[in-house]
Amino acid sequence: MLTPIERPAERAPGNIISDFGALYASNGFIGWLFSVTAPVAIILTVGSSGGLSEAEIASWIFGVFFINGLITITFCLIYREPLAFFWTIPGTVLVGQSLTHLSFAEVVGAYYATGILMLVLGLTGWVKRAMALVPLEIVTGMVAGVFLRFGLDLVRAIFNDTAISAPMVVVWLLLGALPKLGRRLPPIIGALLAGVVAVIAFGRFDTSVPMQIELIRPVLQTPAWSVAAMVELVVPLAITVLVV
Repeated sequence: MLTPIERPAERAPGNIISDFGALYASNGFIGWLFSVTAPVAIILTVGSSGGLSEAEIASWIFGVFFINGLITITFCLIYREPLAFFWTIPGTVLVGQSLTHLSFAEVVGAYYATGILMLVLGLTGWVKRAMALVPLEIVTGMVAGVFLRFGLDLVRAIFNDTAISAPMVVVWLLLGALPKLGRRLPPIIGALLAGVVAVIAFGRFDTSVPMQIELIRPVLQTPAWSVAAMVELVVPLAITVLVV
């Protein structure tokens, strides 16, 4: 039986301008800075290793930020709740492994099928049932396996490029070990800043290529319906979304 769509609650007194402040701006900036660093690096890595063109990778990043940003703003205004719409990072890593033997069109088709499945689960109220059917231990093990390569790459990076990676690891550990300091500067942001400083200090910043700002021209990808892609991706992608 389909459940009715939840109606927005009555609007509380106040407005966006009066409710805005420096604390919320700083929290929003930190959230944005995190979103455009590590997650984008994963998309770039997955797209490059999967043989995608620059236009396809740029369109991927455009979709996950611009479209999800519009949806987030819309639902936050309607429901007056912090409802953030994003993508699943474990799912992106999972797709990267599939791009080695599946086409990008087949992966897009699997995403469509996963979206339909999630829509059905949401409308029918079967989300809790679906989560109960999958033991948490299996899900966490699956997510850990997806991220294993990235964790091992961190260890390899310390030996392959110590000058850049070592300061980042030290700063991350320091901020994580000191809660008071970590609340002022999140460890992931501190590690990012340490990496930038190290890159500049050791002359690793490439200034030969001029920076250019261009408006993205989204590339619309026609999905391909592949049984192999559906079997390999739909259920794991749905599980990662449900757990997140």
